[in-house]
Amino acid sequence: MVIIRMQGGLGNQLFQYALYETFRAKGFETKVDISDYEDGRESRSLEIQKLGLKPETANRRDLRRYYADSSVLTQRVFRYLFGRKKYYKERQYDFNPRVLEMTDGFLSGYWQSEKYFADAAAVVRNKICFQDTDTEIMRRREEQIVSTNSVSVHVRMGDYLKAPELYAGICGEGYYKEAFAYIADRVNAAVFYVFSDEPDKAKELFADYECHIVAENRGSDSYKDMYLMSRCRHHVIANSTFSWWGAWLDNRPDKIVITPQRWNNLCHDHDICCERWTMIPAAER
Repeated sequence: MVIIRMQGGLGNQLFQYALYETFRAKGFETKVDISDYEDGRESRSLEIQKLGLKPETANRRDLRRYYADSSVLTQRVFRYLFGRKKYYKERQYDFNPRVLEMTDGFLSGYWQSEKYFADAAAVVRNKICFQDTDTEIMRRREEQIVSTNSVSVHVRMGDYLKAPELYAGICGEGYYKEAFAYIADRVNAAVFYVFSDEPDKAKELFADYECHIVAENRGSDSYKDMYLMSRCRHHVIANSTFSWWGAWLDNRPDKIVITPQRWNNLCHDHDICCERWTMIPAAER
């Protein structure tokens, strides 16, 4: 059995779910561990069910077979009972092909690369079905998006502004200025739709640009922004897995996706960007 730990927000949950589908496609019994959400260790909410995804979940007995805490005594007991603990924790964000060779064990990580689910990509696309998007407000916005040369633009603030040592100087005004110019040179009559966790601040950031600020989906409805992003024809994403998935779920082969060259200031995520995407160097805010 392979058990994959679910953690983080919706974008990270989708990467973990995609790895789950990879192991299922290989024919292995695979489950997800959602105990961090059930026990309150994870501050975010489990949201993949809002996309119609219902992976098989591990029970406490499943988890006890693989998972031990970091104390030396507990580790020794587990090794005595079950042999060497089959617990793998991701140490770096670059793609590690050895992860896909596992046949039995517990996987804890984020798995932020399309390479982890290349063989299950079609399955993931087919299973994702955004729930409760058929409302008057959503229909109106979607009609605007699909009737134009729409470009989704993601601006993540909130928690990112509180951690400048991690995220400062990556997706600043200069990044968006260069991205807008790149799109304008290649897309006729491009219409920019800005999505943000702080739409009022995003409106200030883009005061000199002709943009539509999408602000109708807040709180528990914020996942619907990912759906609207996926309906756009082109994408300017932030260093965020949320907009990564918004762009990836758009299956048009001729789409343009602009992404920052690096995703944080502490390590380089060389494999997070898809090969067909265009990277722009970081620019100060």
